[in-house]
Amino acid sequence: MMNIFRLLALLLCVSSLVHAEHRVFTKKDGFLSMKDKLNVYFFRSDTHRLLVRDEGSVKTPRYGSLDKAMRRSPCVAGVNGGFFGADAAGTPLGLVVQDGKRLFPLASGSFAVSGVVYSGGKNGLELVRSSVLKRMKSLPTMQAAIQGGPFLVENGTAVKGLNAEKSTYRTFIATDGGKRWCIGVSSSLTLKELAAWLSIPGALGDFKVKTALNLDGGSSSAFWCHESGISYPSFKQVRNYLGVAPLSGR
Repeated sequence: MMNIFRLLALLLCVSSLVHAEHRVFTKKDGFLSMKDKLNVYFFRSDTHRLLVRDEGSVKTPRYGSLDKAMRRSPCVAGVNGGFFGADAAGTPLGLVVQDGKRLFPLASGSFAVSGVVYSGGKNGLELVRSSVLKRMKSLPTMQAAIQGGPFLVENGTAVKGLNAEKSTYRTFIATDGGKRWCIGVSSSLTLKELAAWLSIPGALGDFKVKTALNLDGGSSSAFWCHESGISYPSFKQVRNYLGVAPLSGR
């Protein structure tokens, strides 16, 4: 007979998986050919949490890739994280919190650091403008946090004024404003195109995007999912990663 504790652990794992899944969305280019693609991992903040994994340096990385970082963590999916500098270490350009420790401070003054996603708050996870945190006397308690930008969608509407010229791979995180979340990577799109796509009703099935934040993209974009066995590596060494892990894996 299966040990009762093992059975409970199995049931918790199965329950978590019910609320999380990897899906691919495409848009047609012409009559039959598919052009644009989104790889998206959906999860809930009451069954899953975010983990940040920092390389320490892009010159001498601790993990070396998203795949390795996720496999050495209790993660089921992950993407690359925030923007970083061109110096030898690849110093992050904004807030980074890993396992409750603030590795780099909150930044301001650039579209690349206009928003922060962090674990905490009434919904388990929060996605807010950096200016909101900047006005606080002290930052709220965070177990994981990444700063990025610009915002792609706010209040269910595509943000105006986004770049419509430069097409490249994009990485993003989004929420429905409640407990439903997703991380994703797109094929080559402009910021304006990605924002418009995410704001279309039904674009991500029954997931209605209320807020979406752009993360580091281009050659930094990477996506990993244990469930589907997919591992799309970045084309260059990046500084940090944003992973999704079951709450039962604490």
